[in-house]
Amino acid sequence: VFLFRGLEEVGAVMSSASAVLTKQRDLLAKFVGTEPLSLQDRFWHELLTFSQPLPKLRPADVEEFIHPLCAQIVVNNDATHNFGKLLVHLVESLKSTPPAITDLPIKAVNTVYITRVFLKYFTEHSTGSQIIGLLCDPPTDESPKPKTTARSAVLKATIQALFEFIGTNKPSKSTYLLHLEVLNLLLVMTSTQLTSAPGTSGHETHPFLAAMMAETELAPMVLQALLTHYIERTPAPPNIPLYAADTPGMVSKVGSTAVSVLMMPFTLPYRGLFGAANAEAPAVESTAVLMDISVLLVLVLVHHDPGTQDPNNPFRTALNTCRDTDYDVVSPAKGQDTKEIIRVPFSALYDTLGACLVDDRSTLLLYSLIHGNSGFLDYVLVRTDLDTLLLPLLQMLYNASNRTANQIYMLLIILLILSQDSSFNANIHKLILPGVP
Repeated sequence: VFLFRGLEEVGAVMSSASAVLTKQRDLLAKFVGTEPLSLQDRFWHELLTFSQPLPKLRPADVEEFIHPLCAQIVVNNDATHNFGKLLVHLVESLKSTPPAITDLPIKAVNTVYITRVFLKYFTEHSTGSQIIGLLCDPPTDESPKPKTTARSAVLKATIQALFEFIGTNKPSKSTYLLHLEVLNLLLVMTSTQLTSAPGTSGHETHPFLAAMMAETELAPMVLQALLTHYIERTPAPPNIPLYAADTPGMVSKVGSTAVSVLMMPFTLPYRGLFGAANAEAPAVESTAVLMDISVLLVLVLVHHDPGTQDPNNPFRTALNTCRDTDYDVVSPAKGQDTKEIIRVPFSALYDTLGACLVDDRSTLLLYSLIHGNSGFLDYVLVRTDLDTLLLPLLQMLYNASNRTANQIYMLLIILLILSQDSSFNANIHKLILPGVP
């Protein structure tokens, strides 16, 4: 009985996705076709006005419907430049969304979502140079010939709009879904690392990441916002039109692993970076989806190697120099502007890390902080409740058979860094455990 009910629910979701997308079939076909579309054409409003929020639909069904269209626009975009025009409308939709909006900005959400679906296809099936060709600046009256460069104006404007939205707008009940979609889009943009050879870098290989690294003024603000999402652990609002949250039935019964896969913006979510799933983690579905995506994006941005031509990574610099909000004295690094130094509450960050260390992403964030940020390392060493971090770390080592060699290595490095301090070594021997499992 359960199986038949589950199949009925999945069938209903699939028919719903098909119905919503079929209504836009002709408009989508025109978008990917051979006709160049004017930026001012009413077509764009009609194309991006779906009958309901697209994140509510089953992702696999949306991709199955859209992917044949993606293949067409790859062929036709050299003549139409319609994808670059879609990015222009994406920028406009984000800038026109007021921070104090009380209703769900459905058009902005759908614009970001449909852009993400197309870009996911491009990153999986195209090289960096081919993606650059799809991002060429649309022709204008002043410049009738489009510019095809690794640093196109439309790409720069898109990254800036996404960063500014994250850094200047606090998530609310109305904008939570839009924030989530913006982060998902940025994560998809960074996923060119999954389809390129290890160690490759530069604009020709990772055009989106290169554009992000070039935003040195916005990077600190973005990183502070992402760390704030992680610290606050804000759960998704009730009744949010999100597929995994809106279709309990069969999906919620298969466990947190399947649900998390369905909610990720691409099929292989940096598994090589974070290792296999944690077998000992409790099978509880996370409701703080904004936190989950934020910490993953932090790690991808901080650990990206820009290459030898421009080796500076502003996100890594921001993480390594961030200071405690309760500590007033700021000592900028040589050549660093005090405006670039971000502040986060170390106490809340410490508590969140301790509560989430069973997750590999939090473990890697802890390593990144104590390895690169001397201020946070000093803060950890003077805390009297060392068991907040130590007990989860030791428990994971105790269950080492459930972990990969890379995960164990990371845990040991964290303990090695902490044990270099003599006061830490003295304090941990004062901890009394009520029992050993």
